[in-house]
Amino acid sequence: MLRQRYGLLLAALFVLFVVLGIAPGGPWQDALITALAAATLIFALRAGEVTPRVTAVVTVLAAGVAIAVAVLAATGAETEAAARVAAGSLVCIAPPAIAVGVVRGLRERGGATVQAIMGVLCIYLLMGMFYAFVYGAIDNLSGEPFFAQDADATVANCVYFSFVTLATVGYGDLTAASNLGHTLCVFEALIGQIYLVTVVSLIVSNLGRRNGSAHPDRMMRGGAAEPMLVPEVETTVKEEQ
Repeated sequence: MLRQRYGLLLAALFVLFVVLGIAPGGPWQDALITALAAATLIFALRAGEVTPRVTAVVTVLAAGVAIAVAVLAATGAETEAAARVAAGSLVCIAPPAIAVGVVRGLRERGGATVQAIMGVLCIYLLMGMFYAFVYGAIDNLSGEPFFAQDADATVANCVYFSFVTLATVGYGDLTAASNLGHTLCVFEALIGQIYLVTVVSLIVSNLGRRNGSAHPDRMMRGGAAEPMLVPEVETTVKEEQ
């Protein structure tokens, strides 16, 4: 069941990534992004096995925000701020919940599984979305263009620039203009590479292994050793005649 939940979460994140990257923009795009972010956040909490009470509260709040943005889009009001808040909530709350669920699963199963790989890949995608959200927030709050090329810090541009930086591809068509932007880009590149060569590679290399499998005397669940059975030996005493 957990594997299906992580698979569903990974699929939802992929759909959200595609929408963020190719949608033309506008109120209805913001409404769609908000709805997808809300659904993805709920999937993340369920996959991480967060308490039902917290999940229920977040579900109600997420549904309320998605409906509110849809109403604003229908009336022609401003929706960009609400959509960014929803995306920011997703990238701030979901990664810790997923990380806790992955660690719990590793401990329960005693080794890496397919669901753990899906979980860490979900966190990787959320890293890129988190930095995209930060870059867009800097552009809106600073009053200065974030990109040196005077390109608009649209959602699509921020997502594109963030994942290019996270993967250390560095095309160079978009670059940060300020020192703050440069520093954040360096941090994102370092975190992306370290995460791939440590967390992801470690889990992938240990896929299918189980702790204690090399000990033949561990036969019972929980690592307890089963006592060895020694056959009884009957001895006879020959009386000398």
